[in-house]
Amino acid sequence: RLIRDSGEHLLAVVNGILDMSRIEAGHFEIVAEPFAVKPLIESCRKMMSLRAEQAGIQLFTDIADDLPEINADPRALRQVVINLVSNAIKFTENGGKVDVSACAIVGGIELVVSDTGVGIPEADLARLGDPFFQGRSTYDRTYEGTGLGLSVVMGLVKLHGGSVEIESRLHRGTKVVVRLPLDCQPNMKAAASSQIAKFPQRAGTVGRDETKVRKSA
Repeated sequence: RLIRDSGEHLLAVVNGILDMSRIEAGHFEIVAEPFAVKPLIESCRKMMSLRAEQAGIQLFTDIADDLPEINADPRALRQVVINLVSNAIKFTENGGKVDVSACAIVGGIELVVSDTGVGIPEADLARLGDPFFQGRSTYDRTYEGTGLGLSVVMGLVKLHGGSVEIESRLHRGTKVVVRLPLDCQPNMKAAASSQIAKFPQRAGTVGRDETKVRKSA
């Protein structure tokens, strides 16, 4: 099952390029249906656990038991979670940690992916989410990938009427907060012109040992 899921994810990477084009053109169609979010996130964790293990990174999840069903496109939400966790693993050094948490908030859910990785220079924060742009926190190292991950996340979340916030600090890690309404209504205009809220990380806000991930908006 995990091999099949991983193969499907590789196909989703290719589809991500097409998705970005459709989102920007205002032609991405979401197929909303009610589903439980916790099993979806757990499936993504299992899919990414081998990659984390190979990189020497601890991958934790903290999913609230009372997480309600959401009316959204499950394929799109899966892609959001996979992209965020994949990015967190990619930019975290051996011995680091990635935390994935989800909880209910008023009228919706909040998904948080945080890491203890290399972080993002403040000068690069403004460009995060631009297609094909990758923040480079260590300029002598090139990271794999197309630089479309956050762009797709931003477009898919905004398409569902949600929001994205990124908090990062060089050498201290990054935290991404995604908020989605329980009943996601397509918003093509917002998705095509979406922006991520980005700001430097406050000291001591990322990492399981430093502080608990924020649970509400």
